[in-house]
Amino acid sequence: MPLLAIIEKELRMFFRYPLRVFSAVLVGIVFLLQFVFFGQAVLGGRYSQLLASSTGIGDYPTYALIGYVLWWLSVSPMEAYVWGIRRELQRGTFETSIAAPVRITELLLGLALSWLLMDSVLMMVVFAFGVLIFNISLTFSILLRSLPVLLLSFLAFLGFGFVFAGLVMMLKHIGPFAQIFEFAMLFFSGVFFPLNVMPKAITEFSNIFPLTHSVNAIRAIFIGKTYGEITPSVEWLLLLVIVYWLIGYALFKWAEGVIRVMGYGGY
Repeated sequence: MPLLAIIEKELRMFFRYPLRVFSAVLVGIVFLLQFVFFGQAVLGGRYSQLLASSTGIGDYPTYALIGYVLWWLSVSPMEAYVWGIRRELQRGTFETSIAAPVRITELLLGLALSWLLMDSVLMMVVFAFGVLIFNISLTFSILLRSLPVLLLSFLAFLGFGFVFAGLVMMLKHIGPFAQIFEFAMLFFSGVFFPLNVMPKAITEFSNIFPLTHSVNAIRAIFIGKTYGEITPSVEWLLLLVIVYWLIGYALFKWAEGVIRVMGYGGY
């Protein structure tokens, strides 16, 4: 199957260079540590009663680790579309791939899934490191109940990523714009601090990001809440999956039509 071939190619290319894998894991760990220690310095310690009353999780390393890992995984599809397509354009292989008997959507999904798998491996290492070094309580049940939320969050960003796929084909280099959007989610989705300390307008605006709801849902699962208690977050994710796929795919098809007239070209 073309989809599996694309995934295999991307995985082979990534894990072919161990130093690159080590570097990615090291960057993930360093970013995690600096954010956690900075947060503890601001809060005056590991545990915060204010954080507990606001979010239900008073242990800041647990709060930050969940948000950080989910943020990294959520931006994975966008990274695949932006940098994966750009790389193919730079190599001059993108137009050849389009001419092959494989649909362009299948090519994009292959990139997104392969990058998600790679980032999942990296984040599993970072997450395990965080759990061990900060002595975070974790059970298999928590991980298992978190999987549906992770899937919904990924599906939502997969749909939204089609917007970036169309833009990178038209404009070639949109990396800085994508990075601005990715880091904006750190601020708007409550990755490292509770959103209820922000103005109401920002809190309302944060609802458009799937990460906001997946972070809230999984943090709630970590403190023992049931699916019934996280229904609002799950409903938001379901809604955003539909909205992002409809809008993202429509914009992508429009951009694809424009590019077919202009020519895919190189980088």
